[in-house]
Amino acid sequence: LPTLAQAKTMAMILDQPHKILCCQCAVVIEPNAVNMCVNCLQERYDIGAGVSKQVQQNTCRGCNRFERRDGSWAEVDMESKELLALLLKKPRGLTQVRLIDASYVWTEPHSRRIKLKLTVQQEVVAGAVLQQSFVVEYVLGNKQCGTCQRREAKDTWVAVCQVRQKVEHKRTFFWIEQLILKHRAHTDAINIVERRDGLDFFYEARSHAEKMTAFLQGVAPTRYKTSKQLISTDTHTGKGRYKFTYSVELLPICRGDALWLPASTAATVGQVPRFMLCNKVSNIVHLIDPKTMRTAELLPLTFWKKQFASALTRSCLAEFVVLD
Repeated sequence: LPTLAQAKTMAMILDQPHKILCCQCAVVIEPNAVNMCVNCLQERYDIGAGVSKQVQQNTCRGCNRFERRDGSWAEVDMESKELLALLLKKPRGLTQVRLIDASYVWTEPHSRRIKLKLTVQQEVVAGAVLQQSFVVEYVLGNKQCGTCQRREAKDTWVAVCQVRQKVEHKRTFFWIEQLILKHRAHTDAINIVERRDGLDFFYEARSHAEKMTAFLQGVAPTRYKTSKQLISTDTHTGKGRYKFTYSVELLPICRGDALWLPASTAATVGQVPRFMLCNKVSNIVHLIDPKTMRTAELLPLTFWKKQFASALTRSCLAEFVVLD
């Protein structure tokens, strides 16, 4: 029988992993499918050879947008996740390997270069997966997008959304402006012009104006009208070119206004007193009775059937100091 020391020695030998020599450089390695070390595998198989290491990326100076691979343009921030996703679709051959990791490499801001460090994997032979890291350089070039081209040609807009509120103090309109900025509803506009009673949003597509109109209807009490003007027509095909106008009017009631409701409107709202205060403005007008604190809701359709003006506005308020 073996002694205790011999038994411990045999157990240690059995616990050690089996080692072999690399078939190329004779380095001691653990067994794998090709019996080669990592260095020899990388020398023999270059999985990143089919990936473009230098790519041309176009940007627009007018709007600072980046061109996608399909020719469209995207507004993204530098070193953002959205820009990273856009750039990863550019290099040729990247779809032939498995992308593991991607990160930005710092470059000089004025160098007009963006560098990405990519880590990819690929199965070189049966059961052997090789991983490799390399840097892809993007050269930023200047190219004018279609929107800026039409803007320079003075033939920019196809549809316009005219937003108006005809009141002395435009508290509701200012609130609408903040909502537009918060939800970035103005991103599709190619130009915004200030008018006497509101703003004009110009768009290069009719759907963008319809989207803005739907947004305003969802956040404020409005009504709108549409019209179109024939610009040119093709006598051979019968197709014409139109410019569309969406006129959106905000309900002329602001928060804090004192209202004297018509008798029919007070009955329609819910048999409320005719004297009410505007407590809140959303896609409907919220009213409150200052005596009983009873609330009611005024729908835009009800207001436009029987229009009325505010009895007192915020400018009529007087400040009082209460002394003990």
